[in-house]
Amino acid sequence: MRCGRDHSAYRCWPEGRLCRTCALAALRIHGPCPGCGEQRILPGRGADGSPICPACAGIIHSVFRCRRCQTEGRLYHRKLCIRCTVTDRVAALLDNGTGHIDPALVPLAAALSTGPTPTPGGRLVWLTKPHNRDLLRALATGDLPLTHPDLNTYPDQAGVPYLRALLVHCGALPEIDKQLLDYEAWLTRRLTGLAAHPHERLLRQFGLWHQLPRMRTKAALQPITPPARTYARLEFVQATMFCNWLADTGRHPGELGQVDLDRYYTALKIGRRQSLRGFLNWAMTSRNLPTLTFARTRFTTGEALTQTQRLDLLRRSVTDHGADSADSAGDGGDSGNGPLRMRVAACVLLLYAQPVTRIRTITIDDIVTDDDGAMTLRLGDPPAPVPEPFATLVRRLLAQRPAGSTNPWLFPGRHAGQPLNYTSLSLGLRNLGIPMRRARVGAIRQLALQAPAPVIADALGFHNTTTQRQTINAGGIWNRYAAPTRAGT
Repeated sequence: MRCGRDHSAYRCWPEGRLCRTCALAALRIHGPCPGCGEQRILPGRGADGSPICPACAGIIHSVFRCRRCQTEGRLYHRKLCIRCTVTDRVAALLDNGTGHIDPALVPLAAALSTGPTPTPGGRLVWLTKPHNRDLLRALATGDLPLTHPDLNTYPDQAGVPYLRALLVHCGALPEIDKQLLDYEAWLTRRLTGLAAHPHERLLRQFGLWHQLPRMRTKAALQPITPPARTYARLEFVQATMFCNWLADTGRHPGELGQVDLDRYYTALKIGRRQSLRGFLNWAMTSRNLPTLTFARTRFTTGEALTQTQRLDLLRRSVTDHGADSADSAGDGGDSGNGPLRMRVAACVLLLYAQPVTRIRTITIDDIVTDDDGAMTLRLGDPPAPVPEPFATLVRRLLAQRPAGSTNPWLFPGRHAGQPLNYTSLSLGLRNLGIPMRRARVGAIRQLALQAPAPVIADALGFHNTTTQRQTINAGGIWNRYAAPTRAGT
């Protein structure tokens, strides 16, 4: 066994017995054979231990070439390679009962067979899961209409997010704000569970008449961020808890008194008070509650990293303690300091104080290199300079993009045409030891000490009041600097 472990033999080649793990790993090696010079798979081992092709290794009793496309590699059912196997599975699952695929689903079939993400092996695993097979069959037979609202109502939502992203990417469904869509589906499920609630009508009005119209208006102007969707959920959850309290105490919303509201509101933690404010303001404005008063939430000044701590984290992020060859790994290149893409994201946060919601949506077009090799990152106007050695990390990350890739994101996600998931990016930064909130506050305060607040705001895409407030908190001297007058204003 190549691995040195005691396993049952999966293949017996001239070099000896191989377990399943070693044999399948050997079939994934491609390149020019050192013995004959041909471009082939290299499952064998030469005298010096280097990978060699089956002919040079004397492997004559195994079949490695797909009987349909003649591609060499691991073979699956009926001696087909993984790409041909995926194509056959897709054709069978999307068959509308006539032996053909509905024209509306032909783009989906092509995307599933040769799609941009994940790998063919990942797509095959996705296709083998029962709930995904049922989802595709429902689309193929027409039991599930090809619309966004109908996908929202499908009972098993496990495979819907990936499928929806693929349908949008291939043009089978129109573009739609993912965060808005997720909130609509979540709100529908919550309201269904509140059908017997005594204040269900009030909560339904708040969710459908107040929250959704506001979110749709925001989505029409710019994409909704995951934190904005999460905050809308928290608002509805706190509204539900408030109505539960009204029901438990036997109070009618219209008869609520100031003392009762004060007793409930002051007992809440500061975060829950902030989430409840939206519902209370709406309910009083719409006259579902009496016009009462409640204290405005006061947040403390954010704690910041010191400059020494920030520079230490930057030094760790840009310094390699692992082999450079590991950067070709599927997760963006693992080194002793973590995946390369996470290290790049950490540098963006530590250098430019960018939130995760904006880091994940940086595109490759936002990175500009001039004729002299100097790199800039377009976060605002003008673009921010990218110093070394961070610029080298960015170049390495760009070099890892697959040839011919049309994905516009610097941090692409698993779903077709989508950036890296907000939760995945946040978790990756935490695994690197980055305290995100403290790091952002520390970075923006250091930047505000070096230049006027309006200049920092324009260059990094912040609002003027944000940088002015942090300049004051940092004790800077630029807090009274006048903002530049823009043309036409």
